[in-house]
Amino acid sequence: MTFSVRTPVRLASAALLGLLASTSIAAAQQEIKFAFEMFEGDNPEFNAATAFKEYVENKSNGELTVRLFPGNQMGSVRETTEMVQQGTLEMTLPSDGAFAGFYPPIQAWSMPYLFSSAPVAWQVMNGEFGQWMLNDIHEKTGMRALAFSQNGFRSFLNNERQIITPADMEGMRIRTMESPVYMEMVEALGASATPIAGSEAVMALQQGVVDGLESPPPVHLSGGAADVADYMTLNEHVFGLHIVIVNDAWFSALTPAHQQIVTDGARLLANIENVEKTTGDWEATRVIAEEKGVEVHVSTPEEKQAFRDAVYDPVRSFLASEVGEDVLQRIETSVAEAEQSLYGTPAAE
Repeated sequence: MTFSVRTPVRLASAALLGLLASTSIAAAQQEIKFAFEMFEGDNPEFNAATAFKEYVENKSNGELTVRLFPGNQMGSVRETTEMVQQGTLEMTLPSDGAFAGFYPPIQAWSMPYLFSSAPVAWQVMNGEFGQWMLNDIHEKTGMRALAFSQNGFRSFLNNERQIITPADMEGMRIRTMESPVYMEMVEALGASATPIAGSEAVMALQQGVVDGLESPPPVHLSGGAADVADYMTLNEHVFGLHIVIVNDAWFSALTPAHQQIVTDGARLLANIENVEKTTGDWEATRVIAEEKGVEVHVSTPEEKQAFRDAVYDPVRSFLASEVGEDVLQRIETSVAEAEQSLYGTPAAE
């Protein structure tokens, strides 16, 4: 049997070409590691992150791939934000409370009763103030902020009595996050703010260490507080925020086309979370009332105004010292313009 001496050469050449081709494909693909707090499942954050993944991968024809790390797999919110800042992670989704340690002006969004509705907040997010703050985050932190999204309106749940007026809060012990803004708000209502870790909040309510707590309705439901409480007031006192954050050096190295795809994907993520958070608040409220047996009161606009009158100025004075009067004036002006645009009337004074 005769063998061609060129056969091994041809085989080697084919193998080399295959290796080069696979290397070229690998080089063309870039993986975006995206870590966030919420667990995998049917919830607004995971659904929005999944939509981002599908959008980016399809629009880039597979040149960009997205690997999701839900449920704090890569660390706490603060840790993943630090990783993005340092460049060991491409993308994360911190809440405003967690992000305040990196960028204090984000607390301006936490002024109680700043937004009369979710659509007003959405318009502010996507308007001049929102864009100014996205740029300011980049300038002040070195991280690139691509979009804001809704993290739910917070409401009170308790075991003492139904909360309809500010006077109903008098003397209550209310669990809050370890946030001066939330503590200041609760104290302004005549209640005692009791900062307790989220993992211990339900047990504290069940054992009577606190009389009530405040969170978005889906958190009351999924965290178990609705199982041990008698009353809930859907008063929507503070609007929670998420920020889509990416590493600046990584983003800057992308092609302009890929930068646009990632930016558009972040906007899509925000829109999906905005809608699902809003509808989720009402669905969770229904379940809390109908299935958990909690007595639910939905605050009227007039009742909300009474709460606003009680807490807005004290909390605003505190925030002015934290974020600056200019930032507060800018966001208040943006809210007034959104109210005028949507409803034909200025925001409540």
